[in-house]
Amino acid sequence: MGIGNLLLVPEADYNLLGRDLIIEMGINIEVVNEEIKIKLCPLRVEDEEKINSEVWYTPDSVGRLNIPPFSVIIKDPETPIRVKQYPISPEGKNGLKPEIERLLSKGLLESCMSPFNTPILPIKKADGSYRLVHDLREINKRTVARFPVVANPYTLLSRFSPEKQYYSVIDLKDAFWACPLDEKSRDYFAFEWEDPVTHRRQQLRWTVLPQGFTESPNLFGQALEQILQEYQTGEGVTLIQYVDDLLIAGEAEDKVRAESIRLLNFLSAKGLKVSKAKLQFVEEEVKYLGHYLRKGEKKIDPERVKGILSIPPPKSKKQIRQLLGLMGYCRQWIENYSTKVKFLYEKLSQGGLVKWDEKDDKHLKALRHDLVNAPVLSLPDLKRPFYLFVNTDSGTAYGVLTQEWAGKKKPVGYLSKLLDPVSRGWPTCLQALVACALLVEEASKITFNGELRVLSPHNIRGILQQKAEKWITDARLLKYEGILLDSPKLTLEVTALQNLAQFLYGRPSEDGLAHECLSTIEEETKIRPDLDEEELEEGDRLFVDGSSRVINGKRVSGYAIVGGEGLAVIESGPLSGSWSAQACELYAVLRALQLLKDKSGTIYTDSKYAYGIIHTFGKIWEERGLINSQGKNLVHQDLIRKLLKALRGPRKIAVVHLKGHQKGLDFKSRGNNAADQEARRAALQTSQSTPQKDPKAERKERETSRGNLQKIYSFTVQEKEKMKRMGLREDPEREWRLPKDNRTVLPKSIAMDIMRRIHSKTHWGAQALVDQFATKHMCIGADDLAKQMLQSTAEKGWIHASRIKGPVSKPTPEWQVTSNPRDLKLRIQRRDHQ
Repeated sequence: MGIGNLLLVPEADYNLLGRDLIIEMGINIEVVNEEIKIKLCPLRVEDEEKINSEVWYTPDSVGRLNIPPFSVIIKDPETPIRVKQYPISPEGKNGLKPEIERLLSKGLLESCMSPFNTPILPIKKADGSYRLVHDLREINKRTVARFPVVANPYTLLSRFSPEKQYYSVIDLKDAFWACPLDEKSRDYFAFEWEDPVTHRRQQLRWTVLPQGFTESPNLFGQALEQILQEYQTGEGVTLIQYVDDLLIAGEAEDKVRAESIRLLNFLSAKGLKVSKAKLQFVEEEVKYLGHYLRKGEKKIDPERVKGILSIPPPKSKKQIRQLLGLMGYCRQWIENYSTKVKFLYEKLSQGGLVKWDEKDDKHLKALRHDLVNAPVLSLPDLKRPFYLFVNTDSGTAYGVLTQEWAGKKKPVGYLSKLLDPVSRGWPTCLQALVACALLVEEASKITFNGELRVLSPHNIRGILQQKAEKWITDARLLKYEGILLDSPKLTLEVTALQNLAQFLYGRPSEDGLAHECLSTIEEETKIRPDLDEEELEEGDRLFVDGSSRVINGKRVSGYAIVGGEGLAVIESGPLSGSWSAQACELYAVLRALQLLKDKSGTIYTDSKYAYGIIHTFGKIWEERGLINSQGKNLVHQDLIRKLLKALRGPRKIAVVHLKGHQKGLDFKSRGNNAADQEARRAALQTSQSTPQKDPKAERKERETSRGNLQKIYSFTVQEKEKMKRMGLREDPEREWRLPKDNRTVLPKSIAMDIMRRIHSKTHWGAQALVDQFATKHMCIGADDLAKQMLQSTAEKGWIHASRIKGPVSKPTPEWQVTSNPRDLKLRIQRRDHQ
């Protein structure tokens, strides 16, 4: 070997010389204090003499495990998968010929006549030889996959402490080919091969687990896991397995060396082969699973970073998912990761093609910058306590997981999670509660439920025990209590010190961090600061109520406002029969607030719903856009919006809750009962003006109005051609109509919705539904739509027989009663009219 020059770049934190060349030369290059140090590879001659040479991979050797053959189950095996072979160039065929002959000679391939066939590809390697790649994508789609029992690389390195200073990495060569494949399953993995010399065509199939098969990593990983159960590591040494990559770590060099030799001999005895070129034998720094490990610390492999940086901006949703997958593997190193990739998730949720602009380029550039400048993280020590600093900002929970070393807290990982749409609208202190629960769950993947101290400027325990039930549902509250209060190794601490997590989102506030969470929540959830829950000493006192009930099969609704010393009726009236009791009560409070505009007064209501909106949920709902936990609009959205607006009108206001239907003679009980009676009476009146409409009904009418219908009219090309053949015409407003009676032709989606509404009120059969629908509209395939709708709602139409008062003996001409086969349920349905 000739003598050349070596270039020293002090700014580089990794070796510029390729690892393959370092192994080939048998040296290791390190830069210490801006000086180059060359070390010989630790695998010494005396070490090789202690290792069974059969363990080393050679082209003439093949690994074989003495285990039962694996069987594969695919869906619908009676229908073979047949994909024609791709055209292969003569150069590619000549390159594959020696590899296929080698595999045949070693028994990894065999001739066959299979009904299945999938193509192969020749992939040229750096040394000029060719690799056989089998395209098994269609087989993978039909495979019945077993439950994956594979270690999580996200948490795998938490299994050994940072004191481990020496490592060995063993890479098993062609590990999948060491696992036999059941003869009944071999036909699934057949491919066509044409010899470039003899031009003879034949089918070949694998006798072992093929590479590229979706189940191969899982099956081999489980097989190796069982084999390693026979292997007992020595004291002070840890063995980690991820599929076919093995890592040995220990504090003492001699122990790691002896354990590495013993493990190599064990693998040789079991029939496995090891790549000597990729062996990292008793080194202080090794590359494992895309990480560089050194002296209890880990950093991202620069080659991985380079690969991510080389990816161009994504142009499709598939490319966005690929980018998120690659970036997600590095999320522990990226501060506030969830917020920084939020723009990519928003692209996935958008319809149509991906639109990429300069703003997205700026976000991606910032993300790449963080990846290039990723810090070095400490490996977790499960014997030491963990410290989790938590903070929230802009709907994101982010934290820093640390451990104390020599009096300083070293970062173990940067954690971040997006809050759900509901909790994003909560007060800051409640968001901090959710953030702690989310990040404690995330941190448990690293801490393995070890001792954890959660530090936050918020009194998380106090919020959970005193105020949370007022804003948080029982299901959520039970979950958060289980995570944060029931763990014996978790401690919640309130700290006024600068929180490390606050530096992840700009600079922390210079104001004092200490505050009273309970009073802060009260202030943040009030629509106005002076809103009171106790009656005022001044101003009017108004009692309000709403009523909605069914009389003689017809629902009647109304509202009332009474007040003054004599509890006179101030305002009352009927409302639309479609209104629920909650909507009526909200409207009564709304009218009372409007009457008190620029005045002072107290409003009394027995509606917990209205009271809760005013004092607890109203501002939260308002800040998150009046949507529910599923991200949909609230039922009484318009009324709630008007109510919150009217609440800001009075000069001073108090809304007080009373128990309903009390029999006392005190002023409050009499006033509440008077409002209730007047609301019931008003509901029976006949409104002279246009009745108020339920906001939900108003919204539905708007959505189905002509203007909006134009937006959702969607006919297929075939439907339009059929309508033209039927003589239908399209008017200037782009609506299709019948020429004779001018009826509107509707798409199937709108027609189905109208039939469903008719059925909910009439319970008619298919023919009656179609006849009623046809009085105003027309739809292609209306009969089939009606039958489909009735079939989908059939189960919902069943009622329990106990709900029927008395025996059901003779059905009436108008109604028919159908019994369930078990005679426990009945279905009542109008007969189709003649």
